Amino acid sequence: MNEYQLGGGLNLLTALGKTNAFTEFLKTRMAHALESEDPTELHYLLAQLDDYHSYMWRYYNKLAKDRPERMDPGV
Repeated sequence: MNEYQLGGGLNLLTALGKTNAFTEFLKTRMAHALESEDPTELHYLLAQLDDYHSYMWRYYNKLAKDRPERMDPGV
């Protein structure tokens, strides 16, 4: 299983890599944590989810600044 890596550069390849790794991470570790009802493991996974969420918002903010012509305020 690919382990999810915290942080990373704000670029397309890193965002895609993080998304793919996080998908695999969730399919294996999150399912096991939920099935085993292990609060420690679930807490760890929620921390990983928080990092992924923060990363994607940082990437969004970078794109909004770098590519304002692509911003659609109606979305």
